[in-house]
Amino acid sequence: MSIPQETIEYVRERTDITDLVSGYLKLEKRGRNYVGLCPFHDEKTPSFSVSPEKQICHCFGCKKGGNVFQFLMEIENISFTESVKRLGKPLGVEVSSNESRVDDDDMQFIKMHEHVSDLFHHILMHTNEGSEALNYLLDRGFSSELLKKEKIGLAPKMSSFTKNAILEKGFTEEAAYSAGLLSRNETNFSYYDRFVNRIMIPIKNHQNYIVGFTARSLDGSEPKYLNTPETKVFQKRHLMFNLSDARKSIRNQDEIILMEGHLDVLKVKSLNIENIVGLMGTALSEENINLLNRLASNVTLMFDGDGAGQRATVDIGETLLKHGLNTFVIQLPGGMDPDEYIENSGEESFRYLVKNEKRHYIHFLAEKLLNESMHNDLAFSQNINTLTDLLTYVNDDAIRTRLIQHISERYGMDKSQIESKLPVRTSQKRESVIQHTERLSIREKKERYFLKALMNDKSLFEYSKDRVDREVLTSDHYYGIFKGLCNYFDTQDTFEVSSFIHQLPHELLEVVINIDNLSIQSEVSRDEIDDYLDDLSGKRNSAKEKQILFARLREAESANDIDLQAQLMQQLLEINSRYKS
Repeated sequence: MSIPQETIEYVRERTDITDLVSGYLKLEKRGRNYVGLCPFHDEKTPSFSVSPEKQICHCFGCKKGGNVFQFLMEIENISFTESVKRLGKPLGVEVSSNESRVDDDDMQFIKMHEHVSDLFHHILMHTNEGSEALNYLLDRGFSSELLKKEKIGLAPKMSSFTKNAILEKGFTEEAAYSAGLLSRNETNFSYYDRFVNRIMIPIKNHQNYIVGFTARSLDGSEPKYLNTPETKVFQKRHLMFNLSDARKSIRNQDEIILMEGHLDVLKVKSLNIENIVGLMGTALSEENINLLNRLASNVTLMFDGDGAGQRATVDIGETLLKHGLNTFVIQLPGGMDPDEYIENSGEESFRYLVKNEKRHYIHFLAEKLLNESMHNDLAFSQNINTLTDLLTYVNDDAIRTRLIQHISERYGMDKSQIESKLPVRTSQKRESVIQHTERLSIREKKERYFLKALMNDKSLFEYSKDRVDREVLTSDHYYGIFKGLCNYFDTQDTFEVSSFIHQLPHELLEVVINIDNLSIQSEVSRDEIDDYLDDLSGKRNSAKEKQILFARLREAESANDIDLQAQLMQQLLEINSRYKS
């Protein structure tokens, strides 16, 4: 569908690209711009730059980026129309759209999940069948408002409820099985509901679509929690529970609180602690870690206080620390999970815990290893080595000093003994955005300068546009940009790169951004434009170049250098074909 250009410009002008991008990755101010780890490829040195002044973003590594529409299209895998629709919604701009770049099979799976999620929620909230589960949740402190907002539901105690609902909606059993909603008897290939008599907690992907469930048993049957199996749309290595809702708070606080149980996440979320995300298993994938690294500098682990939670804290904490994240731990007492702590100690006590009881991961580990270290000299030595090894991953000097002090006091060692085990720290220059310097010919530099002058001044563009052809701008990229300017200046009086680039093919993005970044004198005269046109079209330089080449050709003939003669003749032919006579 065609969206009016005025609507597109209205949405673009009122959507700040820094706010948009920072909802997806952690940004740091560098001069006039912001930088962060690129969300489109794996990297350790930030190469993704956001310009608030120009309202564009760009990765110097993988070359992806653009204006607000292009960024959202790329990161959410949606169409241009859908990007305008999404960005326009908070501005009160309605754009009707049935377009989607989600794969047809994926969308079928999503529609099935959306359908059964509505049914499960209705059963929980409005039927006698759901009254027991509803009372259980209300008794645990989950408000009706929260249950409605999160669309919590109940899979009833029936072996074919989901199957029948899927069939009535026109989907097949095979599709529902592939989506993870049905199970199959591999002997007779009959299908039955995967989730029976369970509280259903929908799980959304980063696009806010429901793609699976965490299901808690009501009758004590095992497993206590049953997840959707791996499917095309439900892949745990790419998912984190509640992330789509937590992004804004994570960005504002530069901190992610990572928890285990999904009901615990919802309970804590109801206390207006919003930067909270749930694990999808007992471990973090590389994709999960890369995502956390892009979103925030700080991760706080708040796992259950039982043995399994303690082991997960040790393992995941070390992994995060070694991946460069500032890692902290909130330790729950007496083997309790967050929900139990809130029930026993109250909401205010829990909020105090979250605000004031964050210990660095190494502090937590030092305390955990202390008992076995006191009466076992071998363990003492091994544990000190473990702690000093982890200290090398702490970049904050103040925290590092504090940790050394704590370990020395608790383990009865002089600080110098611990410091002597640490490698000497060399001063490191702050990493900056990687920019790849292009090697351009003199002619390419002239063509870029000429285009930059036309971008800066519409009157110069109008003055020269009828004299520009492929013999003036010999590069397909530069000529394509010029043709884009012809269309752009038909409706616009001043050049804005963020408005211009979404009208061009993607392959021109990098070149346009580089040209726009050129520094040239603020006022270019028509005489200078005439000089450039004469120069680039060959009226001035072709004769001089030929004169030089003919002189070198005579020298090559005198030296009987056949290869050089051939090269020089080829250059002469290129001049004749490139420049006007």
